[in-house]
Amino acid sequence: MREVLDKVSIGVVILSKKGVVEYANEFCTQRGITPPDYAGRKYYEVMRSLDLIGFVRELLEGKAKPMNFELSGRTFKAVPLENIPAFQIEDITQLVRFEKLQKEFAASVSHELSTPITAIRGLLETALLDEPPKREFVEKALKRVEGLENLIKALRFLVLLDTRAVLNRERLPLKSLISSVIQDLREEIDTRGVSVEIEGEEVEIESDREKLYVLLKNLIENAVRYNRERGKVLIELERTPNGVEVRIEDTGEGISKEELPLIFQPFVGGKNKKGMGLGLAISKKIANFLGAELEIESEERKGTKVRVSLPES
Repeated sequence: MREVLDKVSIGVVILSKKGVVEYANEFCTQRGITPPDYAGRKYYEVMRSLDLIGFVRELLEGKAKPMNFELSGRTFKAVPLENIPAFQIEDITQLVRFEKLQKEFAASVSHELSTPITAIRGLLETALLDEPPKREFVEKALKRVEGLENLIKALRFLVLLDTRAVLNRERLPLKSLISSVIQDLREEIDTRGVSVEIEGEEVEIESDREKLYVLLKNLIENAVRYNRERGKVLIELERTPNGVEVRIEDTGEGISKEELPLIFQPFVGGKNKKGMGLGLAISKKIANFLGAELEIESEERKGTKVRVSLPES
């Protein structure tokens, strides 16, 4: 078993119930997480990271949660294993760097687009006062500006969730919140001739109104926008032992097997999608922030099913 563990690309550390390091694989010794002579020594004697020492202390008390720590210029993630005093370690340095670049890109694009869009909007709104023959052109241009403004809002929201988001909980009537989302999307729903139905009784839940609204709007908007003409969207609410489940099913074009694993990645759009692919990335981050689960099932030409499991509190 040790020969196998020494060849894997993650770290594995096994301790006794008293905190003695019984085993650390080569991933750990090669990266300085534990020294080669760890055997038989207490964890706080051999581990160089104070954050990791604190993590192991909580692990032995049965309270540990996944955490990141820095060591020798790299970032690692420690994850406790169930039912035994052991944990695994992943090197997430590249992932952290990518996420940092992603945030910087979003902030930069948002800033660079804001000023010219504000100027263009002002000019177009002024031009709308002109003779009727020009109105159609200007109205189309304004629609494009609104699309760019929505992109900026999405980018800013993505950055906010990663940096300084605050959870503001309150009691919310979930069915009423969904109805307000549908009302806001009414123009697009009517334009596409899509029917939207809500099934289930009104249920209250404790959550963040603004972030939950954005989550629901993104998901319902996708179900409408990528549906077929005169398609259907069914939204179901169901109380569960742990909270409330929202299910959104559409009769749209669906998502291919190749694209399905990538749908929550920012700036990745499917072959039939327009835009920068931020909606589902934001939705996934909001779901995680709210402690909810977001799952999507889909097949090409068979529509998409979305399930959001919201915790009671």
